Amino acid sequence: MTEMMLLEHLEEIALRLGVALRYENLCQTGVRSDGGYCKLAGKPMIIINRRDSQRRKISILAKSLNKLNLDGIFIPPAIRKLIESQEN
Repeated sequence: MTEMMLLEHLEEIALRLGVALRYENLCQTGVRSDGGYCKLAGKPMIIINRRDSQRRKISILAKSLNKLNLDGIFIPPAIRKLIESQEN
């Protein structure tokens, strides 16, 4: 599976969970953050630096998804394994 396909699968999982995804140029905003999972006005959101490599985006997204309850949705085994391997 290519990195692009993996990223698309992870994005789809986030959207199925009702988590908004935002790709922002964090350097331009002046925000000092690596991105990741947060709540904004009580709504779950994952913020990812648009300028990060695909590999880094995958890592941030998988780590963020690992913080959520994934029991109620089907996730292909290889992708679930990737998510569960991420440290919180």
